[in-house]
Amino acid sequence: MVKKLQPKLRFRGFTDAWEPRRLKSLHRQPLLVSPVPSQTYISWSVPAFSTGEPEIVKGSEIESVKQSVNSSDVLLCRINPRINRVWVVEARKDTDLPMIASTEWVVFTGHNSDSYFLSALFTSSRFRNMLLSEVAGVTGSQKRFQIASVLERQEYFPTQIEQARIGLLFAKVDNLIAAEKRKLDLLQKKKTALLRQIFERKLRFKGYDNPWNRHKLGSITDSYSGGTPPVSDSSYYGGDIPFIRSAEIANESTELFITQSGLAASSAKRVKKGDVLYALYGANSGNASFAKLDGAINQAVLSIRAEKGFSNSFIMYWLQRSKNAIIGTFLQGGQGNLSGSIVKKLSIQTPRIDEQERIGLFFIKIDSLITAETRKLDLLIDKKKALLQKMFV
Repeated sequence: MVKKLQPKLRFRGFTDAWEPRRLKSLHRQPLLVSPVPSQTYISWSVPAFSTGEPEIVKGSEIESVKQSVNSSDVLLCRINPRINRVWVVEARKDTDLPMIASTEWVVFTGHNSDSYFLSALFTSSRFRNMLLSEVAGVTGSQKRFQIASVLERQEYFPTQIEQARIGLLFAKVDNLIAAEKRKLDLLQKKKTALLRQIFERKLRFKGYDNPWNRHKLGSITDSYSGGTPPVSDSSYYGGDIPFIRSAEIANESTELFITQSGLAASSAKRVKKGDVLYALYGANSGNASFAKLDGAINQAVLSIRAEKGFSNSFIMYWLQRSKNAIIGTFLQGGQGNLSGSIVKKLSIQTPRIDEQERIGLFFIKIDSLITAETRKLDLLIDKKKALLQKMFV
């Protein structure tokens, strides 16, 4: 007897059970594009879908091992970590040339199912986990799932009308998410541009024209790094002191907590909310942020506090502005770590304290906008995840 299921959440008026269907019934068999003589081929501009963003590439760059795709087809990426990346192919108005996809995509036809319903199904966490299990035992730098195995999977589908309603909902949610991502990206780019203009003194607040003075950072700040309690003693961990590591300097919470005895038995150091935290080690080297909580730091984090007459926020945003220059100078090829002694020797130019504080407050307000947009985006993404869990079988 065929098993029939229904999701937890449905649009009003839909009561039919969802029917099982194997994914191979939706699969578009690859139509390999034959090689074309270069003198003919080179003049084309063919929309091609690789494992990155859809892009327009010259015909001469298209290999013969590609598959043609049509408008409304759904493309599922089969390479980890982009696994379950999905694109719905839309008709292009700027060209009537054929669209071609790399064979690293699995192509599903949208003609006998709703394209956006399929897209939502493929991006659900349940479906992603299934794909990850398919590549779990695969070796090599690029892990791919076997197409034949995935096509044998059985998924449940409602009627075409209900698919369309669900697909339209998730298309609208995706559009909202994309819009929030664009707003966030624009804010971050604006901040980067303003950091450059203000710290290069190409842009100043009205009424300020005094020269900036040069200092060694160590001469105008007090700084120290921390340490790590021995992991061999479990009594040092699981306490109530947030233990801030280099990847967590901008976070409002930490994964690890240490005890008072752990703090006393190590060189871990206390920091306060609002202190400037600077990452010294690894992939996070050069990142700077205000501490978001009272806690303790390890040896990979430098705490920086401005001396009287200087502004913590000005220094923090100068460090953010100078990150690439510092990394490029002291971490050749991305190798090695920064240190407290290196940071203390950095040369910084500062205006009067009132202008420093004005600049710091200006960027704090921009960061507040960025934080608000990030939260909006996170809420939308969480909302989509919740809907995916409730609206699919």
